[in-house]
Amino acid sequence: MRLSLFYAYVGLSLFLFVSCQNRTSAPDERPVPRQVQTLHPESRTLTESYSCIIVGNMDVAIRPKITAFIEQQHFNEGDFVTEGQLLFTLEDVQIKAAMNVAEANIQVATAQMETAELTLKTKEALHQRNIISDYDLQLARNEVKVKASQLAQAQAQLINAQREYAYTRITSPTDGIAGVVTMSPGNLISPTSEKALTQISQISVMRAYFSMSERQALALSRQYGTFQNLIAQMPPIQLRLSDGSLFPHMGKLITVSGSVDASTGAIRARVNFPNPEYSLKSGYTGTILIPYTVDSVFVIPQNATFEIQNRRFVYVLDTASHRVKSRAIDIHPLNDGKDFVVLDGLKSGEQIVTEGAAFLKEDQLIEPLPAENIEKAGTAAAATPGQAEKTAANATTAAHARP
Repeated sequence: MRLSLFYAYVGLSLFLFVSCQNRTSAPDERPVPRQVQTLHPESRTLTESYSCIIVGNMDVAIRPKITAFIEQQHFNEGDFVTEGQLLFTLEDVQIKAAMNVAEANIQVATAQMETAELTLKTKEALHQRNIISDYDLQLARNEVKVKASQLAQAQAQLINAQREYAYTRITSPTDGIAGVVTMSPGNLISPTSEKALTQISQISVMRAYFSMSERQALALSRQYGTFQNLIAQMPPIQLRLSDGSLFPHMGKLITVSGSVDASTGAIRARVNFPNPEYSLKSGYTGTILIPYTVDSVFVIPQNATFEIQNRRFVYVLDTASHRVKSRAIDIHPLNDGKDFVVLDGLKSGEQIVTEGAAFLKEDQLIEPLPAENIEKAGTAAAATPGQAEKTAANATTAAHARP
């Protein structure tokens, strides 16, 4: 009797122990539904951004060539001016007077020249008759040369006065947009003035200057080879303006410096952008977007990764056991804010967990859900926002109910 009770007690204890073990271990072995992605290598074009300063294709500083007072200004700041258009008129009273004096001096010198030539002819005739000496004849010849020099000097003075008079009319050397005017009518200006009167910017084509680091330059050289190939093969380049908008016209890489600036460690480059609407102005700033292509890489969502001690990891699915293993990966430094480009650590055909990775643990059992199922659920949730939580709960329940 006692032996029977003992065996009954042992059997009941074993039953209760197994029941408790099942109750505590079953939830741990229940698979957790998670979306997975099968990896396939692909090419991806990324964009590297560089801050730039934008200037006109030609920025010409307008400065006076003579010292004079400004009489009139014939344009407004920001006007589009054409080559040869009158910009400023300077005071010309003294210059006109100098022109009149020069013209009078020419008339006097011409008359003296003619008199000297007549005298020379007379003395040549007298010399032939031996009436005057060779000395007197030479004096007459020298006098003609002196008067000729005086005439040339008076003509040069007139040319100089005429040139200075032309300088009283300041015109635009090119087509472009007029900048800020630093001196108004009534002010005295001179060629030695510190500031230019204004600036004319030729902005039908704009130049965007930017600098790239040595590392960035090496990455581009590996992709394109020489800088000559880089310039020839670089695809069209975009420009993001300071307000975040994209400039509607694509640019072309024109030049890349052949040396590294020792003070900054950067290489300077220039991109030209057409500006037919003149919407870009000289002095604007922006961001150059250089396309960068990488081949045979894996593109995964950023949500599929987690970080430990500055290294990125993903959970790789063991398709036989449906358990996940963490694995370190190397990612490209460039990304679009949504996906990572994986350079090393994964293989083609492998499957990774793409959502909820932060809530998994090593060797955990999951129920893999193909990406298309998740996309359909997301579309349905977007169509009926109020039922989003109910849809997700039903999907989880269904996954748990699977054998």
